[in-house]
Amino acid sequence: MKKQNLLTSVTRKVTFAVAATMVFAGATGLTGCKKDEKMAPETIVTTPPANKAVATVESYQSGTHNGFFWSLWKSDGATGTVNYANGTGGNYSINWNGFNGNFTCGKGYSVGSPTYKIGYNLSTYSNSGGGTFGWYGWSRSPYYEYYVNETWGAVSPHTGTYLGTFETDGAGYNVWTRWMTGKNIDGGDGFRQIYSSRVTKTSTGQNHTITFANHYNKWKSFGYTLGQLNIPAIMVSETWGSNTNGNINCTIWAQ
Repeated sequence: MKKQNLLTSVTRKVTFAVAATMVFAGATGLTGCKKDEKMAPETIVTTPPANKAVATVESYQSGTHNGFFWSLWKSDGATGTVNYANGTGGNYSINWNGFNGNFTCGKGYSVGSPTYKIGYNLSTYSNSGGGTFGWYGWSRSPYYEYYVNETWGAVSPHTGTYLGTFETDGAGYNVWTRWMTGKNIDGGDGFRQIYSSRVTKTSTGQNHTITFANHYNKWKSFGYTLGQLNIPAIMVSETWGSNTNGNINCTIWAQ
């Protein structure tokens, strides 16, 4: 999590909110597919055109695939080569080379919920920049940006005010919060970040579970209750930095 640049971009926040409205126009609610469902993959490739040294990725792309909401966002002016693909079921992958700037991507649901129980298998994780991998979303009234950080790149996400440690789903998590003075998801001033970060990074190639209710309730016990969760929530992969490289492959499913 790049606290000042990545997470306080009003462009990203507003488009993320608009995407939820667009999804509602096509479906009143999405139900996640199980991990064994099969459909043809689709790929979004942003590679350098023949007459340019680097490519500039579109600022925001989103949609639905196999019953999941997906999104790909990058910061204004970011350069480099990025390849994002929606695989079968809840699978997605992204690889990047020589990337300068910030991006986030992932699959999840068109609206958040305190009762989600997400299964995931992170088969590959390599990230030379900053940024985290985990469950991510927003709330309104009040404005919160929340994370359940399962692993991260070159920079630890442990920052802000430490609230405590607890265990869930076979792992220990540190809970942190901080007030942000940047723009919230609707373009107004200020919002609160709250996040649970694993004490030790998650393992690759194994099935894991995030019982979001346990994080939601723990945050509430510390006096921080999320508001309306009518905004997309995704298993996010993000990076930030200069000349970063990486490769991430993840599959999620509802439990």
